[in-house]
Amino acid sequence: MEEKPLTYTQLVEYTEKSLIPQLEERLVSNKEFKEFKNKIYDDLDGLIEKADKLIEENEIRNKQEKKQKEFFAILIKALKDKNILTGEELERIAKLEIL
Repeated sequence: MEEKPLTYTQLVEYTEKSLIPQLEERLVSNKEFKEFKNKIYDDLDGLIEKADKLIEENEIRNKQEKKQKEFFAILIKALKDKNILTGEELERIAKLEIL
């Protein structure tokens, strides 16, 4: 049996019955895409806010640690200068590597 080519009308019918429903199952509408995109942007905004907070907290922690190190350096120097700490105690402090 010889196959005949589809006529234009037959091609349109085939497309409407078979191809278009398959494509509709796989594609999203503009509204669905915009909703998805907005959700992604909202999620990104939330992540950026959290990252900004973490960066700010880290900067504050670093400043506090720097101040504490300066304070202990002054305190240890004063204790050393007034001979309140022994050489052994100073060595033990140095081994802690807090300064």
